[in-house]
Amino acid sequence: MKKISFLALLTVLLGLTFTSCKDDTEPRLQVPTEFVLNTPEFVHQLYTVEEGGSINFSCSQANYGLGTTPTYQLEVSDTETFEKSEMVGYTTQIAAMTIPAEPFAKAVCALYGWEDPEQVKTVPLYVRCVSSIANGSDKYTIKSNKVKLDNVLVYFAVDLPDAIYIIGEPSSWDINDNSMPVFETEIGSRIYKATYDIPENKFNFRFYDELGDWNFFSIGAQDDDNAVDITLTDGEYAGQCFYDPATEKAGKGAWHVADWAGGEVEITVNLNNNTVVFKAL
Repeated sequence: MKKISFLALLTVLLGLTFTSCKDDTEPRLQVPTEFVLNTPEFVHQLYTVEEGGSINFSCSQANYGLGTTPTYQLEVSDTETFEKSEMVGYTTQIAAMTIPAEPFAKAVCALYGWEDPEQVKTVPLYVRCVSSIANGSDKYTIKSNKVKLDNVLVYFAVDLPDAIYIIGEPSSWDINDNSMPVFETEIGSRIYKATYDIPENKFNFRFYDELGDWNFFSIGAQDDDNAVDITLTDGEYAGQCFYDPATEKAGKGAWHVADWAGGEVEITVNLNNNTVVFKAL
């Protein structure tokens, strides 16, 4: 009995050993250590990135150890140390990368702090590529070597704050009139603010998120296409606005102050909670 038990135990141990050896030979995901951004052929010549164009780079695949589909994204800097850098707002899973001009130009403009087209000039640019895989772990993200482009000229491209537009008596009832924009306080904030001089008896308007169509993108005092009389108590009115860009004829009601004497009004529209504030200055 002891001999049988020993043989049985030996069989189990051998089976575990073979299983372990088999597992060790299975391909597994590795933390990458090698990743190369190839040096373009014309690094010392002028790279002109024009609106509607593109810029090309290529890279190796990092040594992840098994078949993966990495995502590639370029990073640019004005120095080799990448102490200050900008990510190009474009990703691809193709190692022969064709980067659209717009996100590349925006990254360069942001990197150099250009706020006006007159500031744009030919500059040196350091570029590297970031490879990552969609497994939720940063340890599989790897940055390539750095490539210097001696002379890069991009067009002026920056993100601008969104705007809504006053449409009504102060600007004439013209759905294509963009003369009274109300801009976001910060890009993406969805809070819009402006100050305008509203002439006497002309406080009667609503807003449009997009122009050109009376029946969509309206921001108003109610959905019905009728003005809503409001009162500025101690010079201020705060209330709800109606806005549903997917629904026809939503938010069509204008705000109306019947006895408006004229003067400057600070306007705040918050599309996070659909509220408005009108403050007479």
